[in-house]
Amino acid sequence: MLLLISSRLRQHFQALKESVTPSPALRTFLVEAARAFNAGHYFEAHEIIEEGLDEVPSELWDLYIGLIQIAVGYHKASQQLWSGAGRMLQMGLEKITAHPPTAGGVNVEALGARVRADIHLLHNRRLDLEAFTRSPPRLQLRKGGG
Repeated sequence: MLLLISSRLRQHFQALKESVTPSPALRTFLVEAARAFNAGHYFEAHEIIEEGLDEVPSELWDLYIGLIQIAVGYHKASQQLWSGAGRMLQMGLEKITAHPPTAGGVNVEALGARVRADIHLLHNRRLDLEAFTRSPPRLQLRKGGG
């Protein structure tokens, strides 16, 4: 019985997270951060997201903290700071994957898959900086922000 209640509560909170949409102000920060992230300016992307944290609803707080950690992780990877990159990417991955695939206006599923693959490469010491630069990670947003 307790498992059934726990499962239903988890489903309820997942649906709630999925339905929470960023405010127009947060959406502006998110679009700006995605542009920086997708241009390979990961440190700037993390700073932009930090600037917008006052706009983040509590249900999405961990998601946005995870995005910051992922941006910092990729910044560290671009600087060849491999252990720090792996640590930050792992912390960020744990936070974003607690959310539905398209929570908070972000394609969590696609980002999570890429981060997971890059963590695997880092742990096996096989992340090739040239290949990483040719095919960088992307922060994809949902159209309409919701």
